[in-house]
Amino acid sequence: MIDDAPAPLGPMPGTGEFAQAIRSLSDRFAAEAAELDPDAPIASDAWPTVGGMVDHLGQIQRWCTEVLRTGAAVDRAEHVRPAERDRFAWFVEGSAALATELGTRDPAAGCWAFVPGGTNGFWARRQAHEARKHLWDIRTAVTPVPALPEAGGPEMAADIVDELYAVFLARAVRGGLPPLPTPLALVATDVSVSWRLATDWSVIRSVEAAADPVATVVQGRLGDIALFAWDRAAPEDLPERFAITGSSATVAAYRDAPVHP
Repeated sequence: MIDDAPAPLGPMPGTGEFAQAIRSLSDRFAAEAAELDPDAPIASDAWPTVGGMVDHLGQIQRWCTEVLRTGAAVDRAEHVRPAERDRFAWFVEGSAALATELGTRDPAAGCWAFVPGGTNGFWARRQAHEARKHLWDIRTAVTPVPALPEAGGPEMAADIVDELYAVFLARAVRGGLPPLPTPLALVATDVSVSWRLATDWSVIRSVEAAADPVATVVQGRLGDIALFAWDRAAPEDLPERFAITGSSATVAAYRDAPVHP
């Protein structure tokens, strides 16, 4: 089974690349959110409006900054936006503080995290992917299923899938998941990378497409594969972007499993 540790499945970008992505993605997030109605609905059950998502990401970034500063667990509730603060000024201030804090920290140094062996570098990776996913989320106020936002090229797009499987799937497996009906392969069509999930949810990353004749295969561009992996795109609803062979029940079981935070 999957080890409960944040080890990469494939080559992982450097902490500096993650820190740069946090700055770029957070700047775009702030600029785009400011142009939208805060009450505009978005494709998120937990934070269903643009304004709610700004408050959420701002809280997460400020919380992470304090975790990095102290190296210890911190109460996330202490970092909710004060009602009197302008939402966007508060967000930009907190985003800048996170980037500054990451720039002062040794990425290899130990730091509290919600997985064993936490480091400062773990949080650079986590917050880069968090900002990217939530930038996608607010874009659903305008486009139902937008493309994955650009950040760091194919290596970082693949790493957002790796992080899901090496960190969050590991926790879900430990808590107990029903087996997949068939093995499942996620295959990128624009770059040479794929992921094969066995029925017990163990994962292998490869530069070749899976050759298992009993596997269900979902194919699409890497950005779209990442969206499916993170439960932000339903392949059966987007035939122009995905190709599916095999069991529709496996695709549904993957989507319905409590793996995607």
